Amino acid sequence: MSEESFVYTACPGWGDHDYCAIKTIVADGRIVRTEKVEYSDPEKPDGHICQKGCLAGRQPYDPKRLTHPLKRVGPRGSGQWEHISWDQALDEIAAKLNELRDAYGPESVCMWNLAAGCPPAYGFNQMMPSRYANCFGMTNMMGSIGLDNGPWYAEFYSCGTTANHVLVDPRILSQADTDLIYVWGCNPIENQIRCAQNLVRARERGARIVDIGLIFDGTAGFADEFVGVKPGSDGHLAMAMIDYTLKNGLQDDGYLLMRTAAPYLVREDTGMMYRDEAGNFAVWDNAADAPGFVARARGELPSTEIALFGEYEVGGVKCKTALSKVAEEAAKWSAEAVADTVGLSVAQIEKLADDFARAPHAFVLSGYGLRYENSNETYRILHLLGILTGRQGTPGSGVIEALQLQSWPVVFNDLAMLLPVEGDITSVKSKPVRMAEWFELAQSPESPYKALIVGQGNPVHQQPTRQRWLDIFDKMELVVDFDVWMTDTGEVADYVLPDCMSFEREDLIAGACYNHVILQEPAIDPPEECRDPVFFYTELAKRTGLGEFFDKTGPEWIQKRLETDFPLIAGVQPPITYERLKAEKMIRTMAPPEPKYDGYLNPLEVMENATGRIEIYAERLLGHGLAVTHPLPVGCIGTQAKYPFQLFTGRQRFFMQSSFTDDPINVKLSGGTPATRLNPADAAKMGLIDGDKVEVYNDKGHVVTRLEVDECVPAGTVHVWFGWRRRQFEEGTYAEMVHECPNMQSTGPVQNTWWNDWVTHGHHPNPFVEFMAALVGSTDCYWDSYCNIRKFDEGKVA
Repeated sequence: MSEESFVYTACPGWGDHDYCAIKTIVADGRIVRTEKVEYSDPEKPDGHICQKGCLAGRQPYDPKRLTHPLKRVGPRGSGQWEHISWDQALDEIAAKLNELRDAYGPESVCMWNLAAGCPPAYGFNQMMPSRYANCFGMTNMMGSIGLDNGPWYAEFYSCGTTANHVLVDPRILSQADTDLIYVWGCNPIENQIRCAQNLVRARERGARIVDIGLIFDGTAGFADEFVGVKPGSDGHLAMAMIDYTLKNGLQDDGYLLMRTAAPYLVREDTGMMYRDEAGNFAVWDNAADAPGFVARARGELPSTEIALFGEYEVGGVKCKTALSKVAEEAAKWSAEAVADTVGLSVAQIEKLADDFARAPHAFVLSGYGLRYENSNETYRILHLLGILTGRQGTPGSGVIEALQLQSWPVVFNDLAMLLPVEGDITSVKSKPVRMAEWFELAQSPESPYKALIVGQGNPVHQQPTRQRWLDIFDKMELVVDFDVWMTDTGEVADYVLPDCMSFEREDLIAGACYNHVILQEPAIDPPEECRDPVFFYTELAKRTGLGEFFDKTGPEWIQKRLETDFPLIAGVQPPITYERLKAEKMIRTMAPPEPKYDGYLNPLEVMENATGRIEIYAERLLGHGLAVTHPLPVGCIGTQAKYPFQLFTGRQRFFMQSSFTDDPINVKLSGGTPATRLNPADAAKMGLIDGDKVEVYNDKGHVVTRLEVDECVPAGTVHVWFGWRRRQFEEGTYAEMVHECPNMQSTGPVQNTWWNDWVTHGHHPNPFVEFMAALVGSTDCYWDSYCNIRKFDEGKVA
């Protein structure tokens, strides 16, 4: 064997939000192994790699990967293809795009470009299709995608921002003397290795780990205690904990006065905060026994004796403090009131509340785990729990609603990539349509949409329900899928084009690289007919009259992205350039070595909202009865009378979304075939035994798998593993049975208010200009389906 060398690669398991770079070792032109990255000091110990990353180097050699452009020659979904050349594929696709543009307008062509799953996210796989759509004038339906939205909603109505306080460095979990961590509704031990590493470190330093969740999973097994709750009841539990905290005086008064709008007075007549003619906010000054006023944008409190609770009269108007309004609402959700809903005893609920409030340092780690229709308010309640107990921004404490496991934010010159004309946002021609509205139009008999380009992602698999997508595809005159695998989406496309894997192309790795910028270099040559996104969109642009906008090579685009005025990059000397990255592979930014990044680090931060403080009372949601957050019911498909089980589709550690489902080792580790899990008590009642072939069904569809009888699944729940492709099931798929996400039901008045507030706040509504638009104005509803289960009858269809 010749001498080994290495390059850095974005791990193909990118979709778990760890966004890891891995060290790819090469000898004799082949990948021999992958290892964790060693960053430079002070982050040198913080590289990570999981079992997916360790196996990832085998993927380029998988015989099932796409290696040639394919054109459909039979009915959609028939699996009948012919190999064609890139020139033929590009010529035919471009000719059809030009035809549709001329006949129906450029907006008749749609671009699906979901950045989460393709490594490296925020690299060429995201930038190039977005740029192409912005130049062509395509419809962009990525807004309000209805996935993992709750943390962003909570931050927006608490702080006025959309990402500043959700991004977090997971090392804060183990940085200080943390006493208690509630892992709530997520499974980081199996799915987020960076977070898992720091949970291990935290426990080694003495932290107690309590897992609050639905399924007894790997995190539950790791934890010191598992607390099982009923599906969708997490907000009820958290609100009961808030009630207990306030009734027992366990809130952090000093924190509430210093950082929040808790003492601000709320008018009883209108529900608005009391303001004087100059717009200053009223508080009650106990020292003067009179109202005092606080200037907008976080003015000074008039004294050190400001009331946090109480009812007062100001200018003849009865008012209560915001904290009193919270206490009134919380009292409706006491432990006694919610115990049956949550599935815990009053004593259990109160102990959880008491332990969290009294621990010197405590975290809630929720990490995108709650995918119910009520999750937006649930995350806001979890956020409120952390605020009332003074956890946000306090070393060793906090509420981590998401698992965007990054460190100090890094901002590149990405608008130069996204805007057709640099510096001119009006040059963007793509037409944003909120996703729920797009689905309504796309499913209508008069659909204006004639073509779909899938730049990255697998919507037929990942955006339920499957049948909705199949119906929409039937109306399309052209569907193009650009991917490394034949996915559920590719199976029903007209052209499937082979992308290069991350091991085979150059790109910029930035997300979550612990304060480092890394150049991804090709470890090996791609198969002869695989092409990267720079090639694909540049060549397509030439054929559709847009070549002038695609006049750079990959290295030139990388250099353009590095030309940013963001201080953590711009301040590096000598400057970070493409040539310097080629020579050094990895360069540390100007991020401070300490403290680790936490969005709440600055105790004097002026929030981007009316008060300039963390708000526990949201005036903008007053019209929806949600100025003070409270639990909402779960909006389930079907009724429990007809379908007595809750469907749960949580993912497992060997797959990443629908990635790694083609790898034979990962498939074997995952049981070889899809399975449905059921509690032994339920199995006994249904007359089912381990290994039976079972059918899970409801009014929307069904799935047939083998049965695993497993005490890890609570009674009343059916668990079908997420990730398996449709062809790996015997019949159907779990994606047939869940909510259409998003839809007009899950995008109602509250979500519309959120969207409108966000746009009014100065944000761009087009996700191909500002990515956050994909996460605003909708809500999750993946786990809101009732179902039933029975032994499969070969001759009977649900």
